[in-house]
Amino acid sequence: MKKFEFRLETVLRMKRQIEDEKKRVVGELMAQINKQQQEALEINQTIIQQGNVLKAKFQKGEVDTAWIAYYQSFVTDMRREIARKIASVTEIQKKLTLARQELANAAKETKTLEKLKERQLKEYTHHIESVEKKELDEIGTQMFMRNNLELRNR
Repeated sequence: MKKFEFRLETVLRMKRQIEDEKKRVVGELMAQINKQQQEALEINQTIIQQGNVLKAKFQKGEVDTAWIAYYQSFVTDMRREIARKIASVTEIQKKLTLARQELANAAKETKTLEKLKERQLKEYTHHIESVEKKELDEIGTQMFMRNNLELRNR
């Protein structure tokens, strides 16, 4: 008896590869978001540390106007960098939304083909079982007839 063969196996394999690629893209985008957010947090932590340094210098009386100007410039630059990171996260999130939608569509296509394969396998199995049952019934009938014929001939 021939083995079950899903005619769309190549298409299913391609759909799975496409879905895996979409998953990889989503993962990369999420990693980029996490990286940008982590960098923004680190910049914020640097601002806090420098604020503590300013506070300590102020308490010691070591602060002059040049140092305050430097600190204000530093904080302004760091806040701009944080704003760039946030804007970058926003852009990546837009890409992520699209990538997730593409992943959902790819998963849907893959699932459809997998369901079709399951259904065809079930039909194939049912067909094979019915053919085997008919063959066994035929063998049983032949044996009964042969035994009946032998009993008559005795």
